[in-house]
Amino acid sequence: MGVYEPVEGKEQDTEEFYRELQQSIDKIPKKENFILAEDFNGRIGNQPIPECVGTYGEQITNHSGAALRDFCAFNKIKTTNSFYRHKDIHKFTWEARGTRSIIDYIIINDRLKSNIKDTRVFRGSEIDNDHKLVENKFKFFTHAKPSHTKMYKTIYKKKPPAFKVHLLEQESIRTLYRNRLNGKLAPLTGEIDADWLKSKRPSPKQRKRV
Repeated sequence: MGVYEPVEGKEQDTEEFYRELQQSIDKIPKKENFILAEDFNGRIGNQPIPECVGTYGEQITNHSGAALRDFCAFNKIKTTNSFYRHKDIHKFTWEARGTRSIIDYIIINDRLKSNIKDTRVFRGSEIDNDHKLVENKFKFFTHAKPSHTKMYKTIYKKKPPAFKVHLLEQESIRTLYRNRLNGKLAPLTGEIDADWLKSKRPSPKQRKRV
């Protein structure tokens, strides 16, 4: 979910922003993953809140940042930027007019906490903006496909019966098979198509006897 919090100093707009954001969060099923990202205009500092705010942010906290801290603590969601140690050039997300700050965050809910591996500023991308690109690394585990080996072994545990056609080389066997086959095919119906289908498909019992 991409968000944009009002700039610092607009307290009433900030309160309205978090009220609407909370309504959106409440609509997300508890079993669903979600990610909040983009410009929060809030500086959350580095005073930790367990599982919500880490110690690797900047020192400064402003009004918007305090509101974001309260929002994360209430919803038990994690500002991933603050949990990974990086150099300043890979930590500060906004820089202009000789100042810099961390105001862009990637925030995840509890279900994704075990999947997050790193969050840092990626400076190699030119986006023509005073905000830096924030890069997040996830690791997702794919469910292994069920093995069908056991099923195949069950199906083919018994090999299909082999037809001993070599026995037809013996005159007595060949005569016996012919007589039994003729007995099964007679009498014919007189219908060419029906008789042909019947004659070209000897019964399984006849084939087995061979």
